[in-house]
Amino acid sequence: MVGLPIDPPQRNYNSRFALETAELIRSLGGDDASGAFHHDVSRAFFTEQADIAKSAVIIPIAERYGATATDVENAWSEHRFATTVDDFISASYRAGVSGVPAMAWPNRMAVVGMQRPENLVRLLSS
Repeated sequence: MVGLPIDPPQRNYNSRFALETAELIRSLGGDDASGAFHHDVSRAFFTEQADIAKSAVIIPIAERYGATATDVENAWSEHRFATTVDDFISASYRAGVSGVPAMAWPNRMAVVGMQRPENLVRLLSS
């Protein structure tokens, strides 16, 4: 166990705003910053039932990684990272992603949904 108290929301929220903001963070701080941003957004979604479609949730997280509210709002209104996110979504569908959470590795089908640790070990070992 990883010790993360998961309390999934009763409904799913559109993650498009969060995904495009993650690409803004990547452009400002690189892959590590984008990965950490994704982690924080996932934690907010899965443990706090945060609506990650709302700027009031995403902007404070983005600010921890060097983006200003104006940066986020401008990137979103200009759809600056829309094509990148569209490409990621298309690639995820091809890999078999149909829900969250999802994990994927090169040349393997994605593991989708909440999994017990022993199931992940089995799936990764096969």
